[in-house]
Amino acid sequence: MAKEKVYFLSCGKWLNSSEFIKYFERKVAKTIRKYNLIEKKDKIAVAFSGGKDSITLLYVLNKFCKARGLKIEAIAIDEGIGNYRTNLLREGKKFCNELKVPLRIFSFKKEFGFNFDDKRVQQRIAKMKLSNCAVCSILKRWLLNKKAKELGFSVIATAHSLDDEAENILLNIFKGNSELLAKLGPKSGTQETRAFVQRVKPFYFCSTKEIILYAKLRKLPIPSEKIAICPLRGETFRIEIRKFLDEMNEKHVEIKNAIVNSFLKIMSLIKEKFKDIEFRTCKKCGFASSHDLCKACLLLKELKN
Repeated sequence: MAKEKVYFLSCGKWLNSSEFIKYFERKVAKTIRKYNLIEKKDKIAVAFSGGKDSITLLYVLNKFCKARGLKIEAIAIDEGIGNYRTNLLREGKKFCNELKVPLRIFSFKKEFGFNFDDKRVQQRIAKMKLSNCAVCSILKRWLLNKKAKELGFSVIATAHSLDDEAENILLNIFKGNSELLAKLGPKSGTQETRAFVQRVKPFYFCSTKEIILYAKLRKLPIPSEKIAICPLRGETFRIEIRKFLDEMNEKHVEIKNAIVNSFLKIMSLIKEKFKDIEFRTCKKCGFASSHDLCKACLLLKELKN
């Protein structure tokens, strides 16, 4: 009986299950090596949400690091949105235990004094005319960086995919955020600073479809779509961009890949343009900021008042 075939235009070949698994893992390893995402001296944390992407990243990165005598740990942030994160992390905890990867969970409630779905918090976000996703992502990034720094990690690996990067590129172009565009790439940021733990994206050239297929072939414990969608997620500009890109990719195959590769050709020029921007120190938390208070501290000030 012939082996089952799966086809992906990005590799241009028909691959059976075992061939695809090797292809995917080699692609991730090549990205790590080419862009020096991980070095032997690094203490590595994986940003772990319990979703399909972070579970797959944890598995692949753990496999990669074990083969090289490196260890990883997982860090999760519980925003306090009903049982949303609790449900996602239930299987995630078991998976971390199976891999023997330590998992550290930090919560908005303990660190900030509120759950994100608190009525008062939601009212203040609405008053500021900001989206839940925008506010939550700023606070999560800040807390993840804070805890990673306190714990002595030198690298935070995130599960951003090719789809995510294409989305971020267009989003920042459409919004005119040149400085934020300069912070994209396999390694985040425009310059090294002690205030931030370096973020890296091992899945930078992996499409969402490839990640899902790999997870299925490896029989990883991917959560159902029912519990994977945040109940507070709204129709943001980012989601509009995502839908637009998905529609375009159906008509013009590999358009996301083309966007990312085009960006990489000019990435060094964009980063050079913004490399000398002087960072101040946030008067509240001490992290680098372009203003007296960083975005997270400004938001926390508003949400707690």
